[in-house]
Amino acid sequence: MLERLQELFKDITGKEIEITPNTKLKNKDLAISSYSLIQLICAIEDEFDIEIPNSQIKKFKTVKDVISFIEKETQ
Repeated sequence: MLERLQELFKDITGKEIEITPNTKLKNKDLAISSYSLIQLICAIEDEFDIEIPNSQIKKFKTVKDVISFIEKETQ
C-alpha cells in the first residue's frame, strides 16, 4: 500500500518523493499545499474505491494515519 501511495504523491507533486509511514503530511519536503492535499485525497478515494469524510481528513497527520484509514475502510 505504501508503494501505491508513493505513486499518488508523485503524481500530485510531480516529484519523486520517498515517503514512510512516519512521513508527516504537512512537511516542507512533500510540498503539499491545501489544494494538493485535496487532489491527493481525491486520488486516494479513486485508487482505493473509498470515501474519506472531511472530518477524517483533518485527523490525518502522517502517512500511517492514511494507511490505517484505508485498511479499515477496505476490509
